[in-house]
Amino acid sequence: MNKPSFLQNGILLWRNLTSCGGAFRPEGRDYRRAFLINVMLLAAMGVFGLFTLLNLLVFNDFEVAMVDLLAFICSSTALIYFRTSRDVERSSFITTFIVGLALLVFLYLTKHYEYSLFWLATFPPFAYFLNGTKRGTLAVAMLFLPVFVMLVVNLGVWQPAPYELVSIYNISIAFIALAILVYFYEKSRHQAHVQLQFIKAREATEKERNRLLREMHDGLGAQLTTALYATRNEQASIDEVANYLQLALEDLRIMMDSMQAFDGDVATLLGQLRYRLERRIQQAGLELTWKVDDLPNFPAMTPQDALNLQRIVQETLVNTIKHAKASKISLVAKMKAPNCLKIQVTDNGCGFDDQQDGFTGRGLSNLHYRAVELNAGLTINTQPSKGCCVALLIPVAKTSNS
Repeated sequence: MNKPSFLQNGILLWRNLTSCGGAFRPEGRDYRRAFLINVMLLAAMGVFGLFTLLNLLVFNDFEVAMVDLLAFICSSTALIYFRTSRDVERSSFITTFIVGLALLVFLYLTKHYEYSLFWLATFPPFAYFLNGTKRGTLAVAMLFLPVFVMLVVNLGVWQPAPYELVSIYNISIAFIALAILVYFYEKSRHQAHVQLQFIKAREATEKERNRLLREMHDGLGAQLTTALYATRNEQASIDEVANYLQLALEDLRIMMDSMQAFDGDVATLLGQLRYRLERRIQQAGLELTWKVDDLPNFPAMTPQDALNLQRIVQETLVNTIKHAKASKISLVAKMKAPNCLKIQVTDNGCGFDDQQDGFTGRGLSNLHYRAVELNAGLTINTQPSKGCCVALLIPVAKTSNS
């Protein structure tokens, strides 16, 4: 087995450092910020450590060297704290505070020398990347308020740095540092976005699969099971078995309708349901009145909402066919209010007593369950020998008619 190359070992070490030993993964919510905290603290340690040595050994500036040394110690302590606590919120603010305070002290000590104000220009994007809009704004204000006070107090006293070759070096280094910061931010943000889209797609697929399995179990599966038991019952007629199979076929077709793209067109949805059930209604000897107003589109309604709506209307109509002993049935769909759709199914059948034990056995509990999923109100008004009226009130966000 080949040993990892020096480059591969370096990549593994870098990933280990920037992810706190794998504690933060690319698909995680805090991966981007954790990545930036580690990168900025490591960079701060390198910069502050280097300038501590340079100020002591080359520039002989003991005062600035002590500031760099203190900033190096603070950055190292913050890195150790983050890798042990993994507290993203607190570590983000600590990192921002260390860098901002070091810049502020450096500006005060050097009095514009080495282009301190230019380095300060890199601070706002860094603060916003780590802390977000609100806390980033607070961090920027905490840094720049003292800066402006210092500028006003020392106006006419501080001298700008001479434009020399070292000035170009400083500006170039600042540009490179800012470019690297933005690059790593965009890279981590892109990785987080890709992972988030993947997770959302996987969750949507899993949700749709579970929905279809539940519908197959409650609808198609139940009808086929009933048909199977009927074939094993010697007293069951061919017409009864055919009726059960017809119900199963209708359930399958409604499920297929629910898998199609739904654009919020409830009128068409109800029209499809009428096409599926009208033959059964006629065979039952019922006179059907179907009145659907010119409804707007409802873009906020999901395919699952559409299927629940279909199921409620379907089960109401089927219950009427099976149990109501009615001669007339009507469906009315109209806007009750600007953002409320009302669908009402009424029959002139025998009605029933909702206090009797048989009430819950008519599939009505399933109607209420689907109404809750639809975030709708369901009312059932019925009395023995006086028919039944089922009203569904659906709060929806709509658009204008196209």
